Amino acid sequence: MRKIEPAEEKLIAFLTRVGDVQLSLPAKQLVWVVNQEMRSIRADYCPVGCRVRSVASYEFEDDDGVPIIATLFLTDDGRFGELDFWKVNDEPVLRLPSISP
Repeated sequence: MRKIEPAEEKLIAFLTRVGDVQLSLPAKQLVWVVNQEMRSIRADYCPVGCRVRSVASYEFEDDDGVPIIATLFLTDDGRFGELDFWKVNDEPVLRLPSISP
């Protein structure tokens, strides 16, 4: 388990705007890395099997030009559940997408 990174927080905030949902992360949000190569993370209070629902997805481009789809999942009670990344060629994500404020 680790602290959520600033780049991940920015992506979550961006995806909440895309999905038009309200979400505030706890100040010291901890996460599990559920897929090391894709860099997907899940909230510490949301174990495997915890029900989550997709609220927003957005396509970015990795440093090698391959698309990455980032998806935000919330728990049934509206809390952060998971930030999932999928690189369309199934290779490891080189760098998280950067979001400008």
